[in-house]
Amino acid sequence: MAINRDHPYVEQINNVQDYIETHLDMPLTIKELAQIANFSEYHFQRIFAFVTGENLYAFIKRLRLEKATYMLLADKKRSVIDIAMSVGFSSQASFAKAFKAKYGMSGSNYRKTIGVLRDKRFVGEQLDQTNMSIEPEKIDIRREQAIQLIYTRYTGPYKGDGQLFSELFTKLYQWADERHLISENTRWFVIYHDFGNETDESFLRLSVCMSIEGNVAVSGDIGTLTLSEGLYGVGSFRVDQSEYNKAWYYMYAKWLPNSGYRPDDRFSLEHYPPVAIQDDKRLVEIYIPIE
Repeated sequence: MAINRDHPYVEQINNVQDYIETHLDMPLTIKELAQIANFSEYHFQRIFAFVTGENLYAFIKRLRLEKATYMLLADKKRSVIDIAMSVGFSSQASFAKAFKAKYGMSGSNYRKTIGVLRDKRFVGEQLDQTNMSIEPEKIDIRREQAIQLIYTRYTGPYKGDGQLFSELFTKLYQWADERHLISENTRWFVIYHDFGNETDESFLRLSVCMSIEGNVAVSGDIGTLTLSEGLYGVGSFRVDQSEYNKAWYYMYAKWLPNSGYRPDDRFSLEHYPPVAIQDDKRLVEIYIPIE
């Protein structure tokens, strides 16, 4: 069940999801999250489930486990218990029980048996690896300052749906243009919130984002979030509609393991520089947070 973007409470639920996603390592209580949503504790869980189609604690547990699967593969030198604690489990025993219940194996076995690093834009099956990546034009290491963003969010299947992405970008552009927020310094991003191969398609989430300067009043399914300051590995690719997966694969499966850097917990994202399309291919920059 995809989130109902026309529901009157979607703004509050988006705010709660954003908070959960950036505080998975912390204890998350109904009282705290209900206050963020400005609902009573009595009504909050019911509203969350009705809008998202997912129980609150099931959502939190799912994100913690899916983030753990990513970290197990992306940083193989990091211990399983360290990963478990970093995503909010109180003990190795509670993590091991939850992980085995969901994936049918221990975290250490998952790390050993899953041979291809999977991430937000990877195709869902184990494919011929020789056809899964494309070479970047260049790779830079960049430090970005904190960036304030407005976004429109989508929950549900999105892979290969070029029309959906076009509609989301158009919607956000029109909203911002009506309020005279677009300038020559405006930047455009897509954030993928979940880990595509371990997330049911109905729960996949993405945010189409635009940078802003200062505070902007938002409502409904237009929200705000901040990209934290930090270091990124940035791969520049020219891609057609079918090659975004391959760019992501290159960055995570080929570049990152040999880069000497560790993945950080901040958002990975696509950045779209203001460069014209050439030969039906568009320049996209894949940002991988590193430390």
